[in-house]
Amino acid sequence: MKRILLFLSLTLNAFGFKLDEIQGIMQKNINTSLKLLQTNTDKKAVASKIFELFDENFDYILMAKLSLSKHYDTLNKQEKEEFNKAFEANLKKSFTDKLSLYKDQVLKVENGERKNEKRYFLYTSMVIDGEKKMIVFKFYNNQDNWLIYDVDVLGVSIIQTYRSQFNDILENSNFSTLLQSLKV
Repeated sequence: MKRILLFLSLTLNAFGFKLDEIQGIMQKNINTSLKLLQTNTDKKAVASKIFELFDENFDYILMAKLSLSKHYDTLNKQEKEEFNKAFEANLKKSFTDKLSLYKDQVLKVENGERKNEKRYFLYTSMVIDGEKKMIVFKFYNNQDNWLIYDVDVLGVSIIQTYRSQFNDILENSNFSTLLQSLKV
């Protein structure tokens, strides 16, 4: 599971894709990322190059908002900005930390499915220990630019995972504690 989580952030602000470009560009960027991982030992440098490839395709602000759910609207403007920044940094740090788990896996775009006018799911696969695992990149339509707002691994959503963790923290503490936990 940890190796799979490595790729969650791989393809983790926002210029987006045209709908008909998603599959091709994602596979190209994934392939480039995998080559970087195979030929480079400096994981921070690799992570930085991977972020250069994918950052403009992720809507980190929407991801932060969705992960905080109903609590997001209770924040003032400054708190939202601080949370958005801390969320993105935490997500990227988590990805960078997991790069050491990479063991020559191949991530392959399988197909895409338009769920409705505003949602598109890109199905990708990775073989781990001889078993095919699915990763689904979820896109939404932002004025004909398609951006990633979530990634599912084995049916587990990054956003739902964060939402559960954040709710637990906020039920037992406050926003400052949550913010500090993201900065660790």
